[in-house]
Amino acid sequence: MKDTGVIRKIDELGRIVIPKEIRRSLGIRDGENLEIFVNNNGITLQKHSRLINYQELANQLANLAYEMMDYKILIFDRDEVMAAFKNEYKHILINQKLQKLLENRENYESLNKEIILDEIEACYYLILPIIISTDVVGLIVMINDKLFVNEQRKFLKFLNKLLVNKIDIL
Repeated sequence: MKDTGVIRKIDELGRIVIPKEIRRSLGIRDGENLEIFVNNNGITLQKHSRLINYQELANQLANLAYEMMDYKILIFDRDEVMAAFKNEYKHILINQKLQKLLENRENYESLNKEIILDEIEACYYLILPIIISTDVVGLIVMINDKLFVNEQRKFLKFLNKLLVNKIDIL
């Protein structure tokens, strides 16, 4: 653990303020959930991702879509790729364009080939936010060399609902 030198008092309701600089450097946004872990002599806070527990399911779905239908799918949590049709695309960080789509809860479909992710050459993108209850927890991204057809749009919506319902149930 790294010592920050920051000391804070706990108020009468048991609350503590995490300094803005620390939240910013760790990518913790207002309203975001934190997990609390207790060890022998301390408390550890960690960003909570409802998707992280479903990483294996997401990986299997992305790989099956690629193997069975040649659909290239990346599934992001709020920070990075957590599942991908190829392992080489894991740990691509969410960039400003994707962050904006995430925050605005927007669907997006390319009408021309473009570069949204630097690690992937110019292609078409179909992007859907993953919304659970009222929380946006990530994005599902399909990339393609050609314009998308209705079958692909429907499949991505199906995959999105499947992930949302699986997460909501558990």
